[in-house]
Amino acid sequence: MTDEQNLAEPELTVQAFEQNHETFRSLNHQMWQIPLISMTLTGGLWFGVSKVDGSPYFQIALLFLAGVGNACLFLVLHRLRYVMEQTLNWLENKSPANFVSAEGNRWYNRPLVVRTSFQAMLILACLTSLGLLVMTCLQTDWSRIANPMKKNSASFYYDRHALDLADSYEGISADSAHPGLPIIFEKRFADKRLDILDVGAGTGRDSAWLAALGHRVVAAEPSNAMLEIARQAHQDSSVKWIRDALPELEIVRSNGMKFDVVVLSAVWMHIPKEDRAAAVSTISFLVRPGGIAYITLRLGPAEASRSIHEVSLDELRELAERSGFRLQYLETRPDLLGRDEISWQSVLLTKDS
Repeated sequence: MTDEQNLAEPELTVQAFEQNHETFRSLNHQMWQIPLISMTLTGGLWFGVSKVDGSPYFQIALLFLAGVGNACLFLVLHRLRYVMEQTLNWLENKSPANFVSAEGNRWYNRPLVVRTSFQAMLILACLTSLGLLVMTCLQTDWSRIANPMKKNSASFYYDRHALDLADSYEGISADSAHPGLPIIFEKRFADKRLDILDVGAGTGRDSAWLAALGHRVVAAEPSNAMLEIARQAHQDSSVKWIRDALPELEIVRSNGMKFDVVVLSAVWMHIPKEDRAAAVSTISFLVRPGGIAYITLRLGPAEASRSIHEVSLDELRELAERSGFRLQYLETRPDLLGRDEISWQSVLLTKDS
């Protein structure tokens, strides 16, 4: 070996040492950036999911990206730490006297504890995203997605907004919403224990109240999310919960049920005009002779996003008389949620014995 080669070798070693040292610093900086990237990516995509509640396909796509993104960051972090480990091994071999090993003597200060902690966070974020994806798939009514005519149905809206709406509904007591109903029961049925059908039961507030008064109550609700909230909120109630909807109420009818009272509270405005005749006919079929149907009518502007249609007393009167009912107007009251543009009419449909 020549003198020039002997002099060049230490110089090359120093250059390699400095280069590897800078590489390690760069990789270390990148490793600490990965959790920030993960939080930004996951938080942004989850926020997007919460804002597109009417588009399940888009929600699923965002949650899939969040899951895959965190899985990819897991692999990137593993690769970075592997390269860092090889660099550290080289540095230790070249200068063992100056190398700081920092092996650690506890589980929390071991060499790979930082990588392991970051990777655990990435796995958790990935699994959470995939879990939310599965829940979104299970809770989405794909028949409504496939059938555009049903996509804007009321139950689709309530499935998406059940939790937001539940507090406001349960915050109003049933007896303040329907103060005259027990009086009607007493006048028409004395102390009889009634068979009652609550159509569009929502959170089950009215159903549980009627059951607490001593009546046998069946609650029919088309929204899966609302029905689950009702079951959980009123676990101690004797109410029988059924997923069913007007205009057919197929499950109720197929079970051969008949009722003294059918209640439609804040439901009639969700029934499209073309389905209302069939809905009244179904109610008439389910009400026993001498029974009644209690209906509240929402007077106010239509809201297409919630499948709320305009209603009128005259229209209901005409449909009721066609189906063998007599309509009795009870009262008009302001909206209990304080909406100035909305008021409520309550009516009674009676069927002769």
